Amino acid sequence: MIESMLDVFNLLKAYFWNIIIGFISLLIGFTIGIFAKKLSLKGLKEIGINKVLARVGIHYNIENIASSILSYLIYLITIIFVLRILGIASIVLYLLLGAILMLIVLSFIVGLKDVIPNLIAWIIIQRKEKIKVGRRIEVKEIKGIVEKIGYLETEIKTELDDILYVPNALFLRSKFWIKKD
Repeated sequence: MIESMLDVFNLLKAYFWNIIIGFISLLIGFTIGIFAKKLSLKGLKEIGINKVLARVGIHYNIENIASSILSYLIYLITIIFVLRILGIASIVLYLLLGAILMLIVLSFIVGLKDVIPNLIAWIIIQRKEKIKVGRRIEVKEIKGIVEKIGYLETEIKTELDDILYVPNALFLRSKFWIKKD
């Protein structure tokens, strides 16, 4: 009886130390992640990646995105390390991987819900050849001249020289008038 109580006590003591070591490792890893983000952001700003990409026509904050990805990668490695210390890494990782995969698939499907109808509408517009570049058109409250017909949207130049981007699917859902010159 006493030996079994000592075994239980030793087991609890081992888990307690594993939890303490895991907590300290988590703090250290997250601190390293924060410093890595700040350091990489500063380094990328000195290089001027955003300015270079802006000249090419890419207007995203790549410096911030890259430094955030680096910090999240360090956080992930830290969490995996702590889970291994606690002995529950494989179960949690499988659940996490499944959740991430499901999130990616759902995001992809939700992202396509606007793309597919506009792409199909573009195909129909190309086949019927009613809407052409240079024609005057009126759809809903939008009046103007068709400047460009893209895969997802049609550019219409208004009388005030504004460019409006109209989703192609709107031409299938709404009545539109083509004014022949």
